[in-house]
Amino acid sequence: MNINKRAMSVLLCAACLGLTACGDKTSETTKSVDIIADENVSAPGELPVVKKPIELTIGVMGSPKIENYETNAFTKFLEEKTGIKIKFYQFPGSGGAEKLNVMLSSGTELPEVICGFQISKADFLRYAPEGTFVDLAPYMEKESFWFNDVKKNTKIEYLDGWLSTANGAKYFMPHIIEQDGNVYGGKAFINKNWLDKLNLPMPETIEDFKNVMTAFKTMDPNGNGKADEIAFTGSTGGWNEKPINFLMNSYIYDDYNDGFVVDDQGKISLNYVSDDYKQGLKEISEMVKDGIVDVQCLTQTNDTLRALCSADEELVGAFASGSPDSLFPSGDERLIHYVALPPLKGPNGKAFALKSDYNVACSGVITKYCKHPLAAYRLLDFMMSEEASLMTRYGVKGQDWEEAKEGDIAAFGDLGYEAKIISHVAYGAVQNSNWHQLNPAFRSSAQSDTIAWDGDPLDGEYFKAKALGAYWGKGPEEVFSTQKMLLDLEEQEEFDRTNAEIKQYVKEQIALFVTGKKDIDTDWDTFQAELSNLSVERYVELAQKGYEAFKATVK
Repeated sequence: MNINKRAMSVLLCAACLGLTACGDKTSETTKSVDIIADENVSAPGELPVVKKPIELTIGVMGSPKIENYETNAFTKFLEEKTGIKIKFYQFPGSGGAEKLNVMLSSGTELPEVICGFQISKADFLRYAPEGTFVDLAPYMEKESFWFNDVKKNTKIEYLDGWLSTANGAKYFMPHIIEQDGNVYGGKAFINKNWLDKLNLPMPETIEDFKNVMTAFKTMDPNGNGKADEIAFTGSTGGWNEKPINFLMNSYIYDDYNDGFVVDDQGKISLNYVSDDYKQGLKEISEMVKDGIVDVQCLTQTNDTLRALCSADEELVGAFASGSPDSLFPSGDERLIHYVALPPLKGPNGKAFALKSDYNVACSGVITKYCKHPLAAYRLLDFMMSEEASLMTRYGVKGQDWEEAKEGDIAAFGDLGYEAKIISHVAYGAVQNSNWHQLNPAFRSSAQSDTIAWDGDPLDGEYFKAKALGAYWGKGPEEVFSTQKMLLDLEEQEEFDRTNAEIKQYVKEQIALFVTGKKDIDTDWDTFQAELSNLSVERYVELAQKGYEAFKATVK
C-alpha cells in the first residue's frame, strides 16, 4: 500500500465533503460580539418577542416531507406568537449542504438565521475570525427564558460540552431529543415462528446462536422444500443493520462506527487493536464461511434487505435492525413473527448492547448578517418551549395529535412511562403542520416516550418499545463518540483526516477478514502494523484529549 497516495486521497475527500471549506482559515480566534440592545424586543419569556413587527430571513433545507414553508402551520404559529414575519431562503433538499459550503468559502452573504444544518464545530472555528456565526454564549446566559428550563430539566450531563467549541464560544441552538427508545438502537430480531416450528429455544450464547442459525439454514423452516432460507442478515445503510457489529458485542464492545471503547477510568481505546476483537473476527468469519451469517450483509443496501423481508416466501431467520417495522410493508403481519434477539454471551461471558447518547444536534444559528440578532435569539429560544417543541414533532394539537385519556396505554409503558400523547400522523408522512424537526427544540422524555399505543401489535413504536427490555442496561456505563470532543482547529482537522483514513482502512480489512480473503492468524500483525503507520496512537491521543476537555465543561 502506498501510504502517501492514500493520505493524499483522504485529504482531497475531506476538502470536498460536508461543510469543510478550502482556504486559509485555521485560526480558532473568535471575535467578541456583545449583545446589541434592542428596545423593540420584549423581556425574556414575554410574547410577542417584538413590540413592533419585524422581518427575519431564515435559511432552511428543502424537504419532501414539508408541503410549503410559507403556508406551514408551524410558520404561522411562530409568526403569531412572536410578531416576527418569517421570510424563507430555501436551500435545495439535495445538495443544500454543498451550497452552504460554497457560500461560506466564497464569503457570499448568508440568510440572517439558518435552521436544520449540521454545521461542524471545525467549521465554526474555521469561520470564527470573520465572525460569520454569532457567539450565542452571552445570549444563552443573559437573554434566555425557555432555554433556561431546558438546562434545568435536561437529562444530558454534558450539555455545555455538546454546545461549546474549543474557543469557548457557543454558536448554535440545539435540537435535543431525549428518547429512551433510541438509546439502545443496536437490536436484532429472530423469527419466533421458525424457533417454535423447529422446537428450538431462544439463543442465549454465541454457541446457541450458531446451532439455531444452522438449523434455520438446513432444516427448511419455511416449509417450501427449497434451501432458500437466509439465517442472519442485514445491510450497510439502514439504522444499525450491521450483523457483524451486533455479533462483535459478544466479544468486546462495538459502537457500530468508530470502534472506540471507554474503560471505567475514562480511558479511551480502540476495540480493533485488541485480542478480543481478533477472536471475534475469527469466529464470525467461520460463521460466514458456514453460511449462517449472510456475506451479502457487507454490501447489500437497506432496500435489498427490505425486499428480502417482504418477499412472498418467508426467507429470513434473523436480521439486525434498529427499526424492524421499516423492513415490512405497512400492515404486514409477518413483522410479529420476529422477536428481539438479546445480546449473546460470547466465550468470555461478554454480551454488550449498543448504547447511544441522547441526541443533541446543531439546529439554529444566527449569522453576522442578521439585522436583529436579539430578536432572532428570542425566536430560537421560543422554539425550545414545550409548546413549540410539541408542535415541531407532532403537528397541530387537536388535528395531528391530542392528549391521551385515562386508561390509554403507553407504547413505552415497560420503561415506566404513562400515555400522554395520541399521534394521528405517521412520522415521516408528507404534511404542512411543522418543519419536520428542522429547527431548535427540546423533546424531553416526557414528550418522546409517552406516545399512546392504539392496541395495534404492528405499530412500529410499540414493536420497538417491546424489544427494549432485551437490551436495556446492557451497554457500557460510559460511551464515547467523535461528537464528544473539544479540540482546537488544527487538532480537529488532524483528527478528521486521520479518522477518515483509518475508518476506511479498517472497513476494508474487516471485510477481507470476515470473508476469508485474509487469514486472521497470519495477517493480523500486518493489519496492526499498518494501523500504526496510519498514526492510530496519535488518533487515540487526540480523542482522549478532546473527550477530557468536553467533560471538563460541566460546571
